[in-house]
Order: sequence, then structure tokens, then C-alpha cells
Amino acid sequence: MKIYLNDKLFEFDGRHIQDLLDVLQKESSGVAVAIDQNIIPRSVWATTDLFASCRVFIFESIAGG
Repeated sequence: MKIYLNDKLFEFDGRHIQDLLDVLQKESSGVAVAIDQNIIPRSVWATTDLFASCRVFIFESIAGG
């Protein structure tokens, strides 16, 4: 299916948020995920379905100094 990932069209064969993070090789710590402008709790990433044309944003915390 095609989803929008951080405003770019992205082809994705998985089903859940956690599947997407695994494909992207993203660790769950320091990451937040929103689907269609709704923040999704980490506790439901493994069961939250993605759907064609949904807009997914992945936010990562960055430490600076």
C-alpha cells in the first residue's frame, strides 16, 4: 500500500505502525508517531493498522548541546 510518511509517498507492505518502524530500522525509544494528526500511544503500535493514503509522521528526539 502507499502511505504518506513525513509528507513523502512511501510504498509499504506491512500492516501496523510497529511493522513500519521495523522496516525503517527505528528504535522505539525517543520516537513518537502520529497518524492523520493524532499521536498514537506506543502501547498500541503493534496493533494499530495503517491504511492506504494515511499520513504518518515519525518524530525523533534529538539531544544537543
